[in-house]
Amino acid sequence: MNNVNELWSKRFKEYNNETKRYLKYMLNDHLKFVLIFAIGGGAYYYQQWLATLSSSFRGEWIIALLLGLIVTRSPIATFFKQPDLVFLLPMEEKLKTYFRKSATASFVLQLYSIIIGVAVLSPLYMKMTGNSFNAILLLFVLMLVIKALNMSMQWSSNYFQEPSSRWVDLIVRFMLNMAFIYLFVLNAYPLFIVAVGVLLVALTAYYRALTKKKPLPWEQLIELEERRVRFFYRMANMFTDVPHVKERVKRRKYLDVFLSNIPFAASASYRYLYTRSFLRAGDYLGLFLRLSVIGIALGWFIPFLYGKIIVTILFVYLTGFQLMTMWKQYDLKLWTRLYPVSSDVRLRSFLQLLKGILLLQTVVLSLVLLFTNVMAAIITLVIGVLFSIVFVNTYVKRRVQFK
Repeated sequence: MNNVNELWSKRFKEYNNETKRYLKYMLNDHLKFVLIFAIGGGAYYYQQWLATLSSSFRGEWIIALLLGLIVTRSPIATFFKQPDLVFLLPMEEKLKTYFRKSATASFVLQLYSIIIGVAVLSPLYMKMTGNSFNAILLLFVLMLVIKALNMSMQWSSNYFQEPSSRWVDLIVRFMLNMAFIYLFVLNAYPLFIVAVGVLLVALTAYYRALTKKKPLPWEQLIELEERRVRFFYRMANMFTDVPHVKERVKRRKYLDVFLSNIPFAASASYRYLYTRSFLRAGDYLGLFLRLSVIGIALGWFIPFLYGKIIVTILFVYLTGFQLMTMWKQYDLKLWTRLYPVSSDVRLRSFLQLLKGILLLQTVVLSLVLLFTNVMAAIITLVIGVLFSIVFVNTYVKRRVQFK
């Protein structure tokens, strides 16, 4: 038993030290400035938006949707590694303490998301219901209980062999969580709230009974842990070099059309290479799409002219800042040094690609604003184009030349 406790303590300490080491680079001065600016601006416009809400506005769905997402996603970090499949397999029966500690640590780590979610949605909740702080405190306590139930159910779902079963579990839990939160915020008849709560407890007990005698799904747990760690490393790799990141490439043949206009010439070697990297390697394209979708959503729902403009420029900046890591994509590849191409051509090719990406994002975000505020769309397009050009030609150029 002592060996199991020592193993967990060692694994958790290693994870904690590794996380702190990379967070120092991720939470740099630039990101802190952007976060302070975004939080301050978001809080101001959030307050302004709340003041415009009428009594007929149905905010219960917003609260139920966001808090439902937070409590539904409840993974347990096991800190497993590939060799554990061999070396820890004989100790499977003695790992109950190990998993109990992992569940406790995961619950504490995910507690921040509940605190932030309830804190952000509390003004909307009080605006709609007029309830006091005690009701918010009760909502927070209930979120903790639901979170614990969801962690238990998500752990049990790891025993399901079919991916479709895990997807069904995810959807069912989300619907139940959302229904419970919606009924509570709506001040529904208490019997309805209790009924949904009983369903959650019963489903948790059913999952436990269903998986009680099943062997530990080592492959599934190791894969999930590797995916969790890989996600953190990919995030950290946007700010500093992370040797643990394993390159993933997807074919995406349907995007080859964007490569057809690149000439077959030595001067276009790096232009082709970086363009293909953006489309296929790592998660650059996914990052661009995610930030664009979030920027579109915020720009659409923010009712204020300056808020729309600021959000758009902010997301263009975030995209450009995080895509800068693509410059170092091939630093450790010896074959790129065989290119008969000067370093100036490489720099120019990268800056042109990044500038094109940011200009494309600016145009897309501005076009969406046309449906909400024509003046905001025009101003955003002009400022966004100027910002993209200046940002790439000054800040990005200076940063990558010293790397």
